[in-house]
Amino acid sequence: MASRFAGIVLAGGESRRFGSPKAFAKRDEIPFYQYSIDVLAPLCQLVIVVTRPELYQMFDEGEKKFKLMIDKEPYKGQGPLSGIYSAMDEVSAQWYIVLPTDVPFIEQWVCRQLMEQIDSEVDAVVPIVLGKEQPLIAIYHQSVKETIEKQLSRGRRSLKSLFEQIKVKYVHIDKEQPFRNINRPEDFL
Repeated sequence: MASRFAGIVLAGGESRRFGSPKAFAKRDEIPFYQYSIDVLAPLCQLVIVVTRPELYQMFDEGEKKFKLMIDKEPYKGQGPLSGIYSAMDEVSAQWYIVLPTDVPFIEQWVCRQLMEQIDSEVDAVVPIVLGKEQPLIAIYHQSVKETIEKQLSRGRRSLKSLFEQIKVKYVHIDKEQPFRNINRPEDFL
């Protein structure tokens, strides 16, 4: 039986501009990835962290608050859509709340506000902050898995392309701080 909500933490980025894996950078001695898990855990029956093979051993599963996995073949390493697809294929749920690891200021109210916008007419709920879509801090219905797979099989990795094929409800949010994305060490100062 499918859970109502599963959380997906995308932790497979290459972090080129950051210089080291962002998932393990720390804010107040807590790794960035843990902030995303802590936001999702009370809202979801299960949280899945999707990462690259070379980072797998670096995660601390000691508390077993999450399931750790790598992208599934044949789409391994094809960006965020690959991570979302892999988690959807691994764990059955009606809705998937997606967060990246590089938002250490994320707060639970953001996900709750998106959850309140879910209805039977939409496939995804995506926030817009300061005029910019935030597709990696969003909620996706299980029905988009097939669309994602078709898109990946054609070599199309764009979330924008996905949004052209599904029904998206956009939610305008005025607060920028929870969405603050850390791409370079100096972004954190």
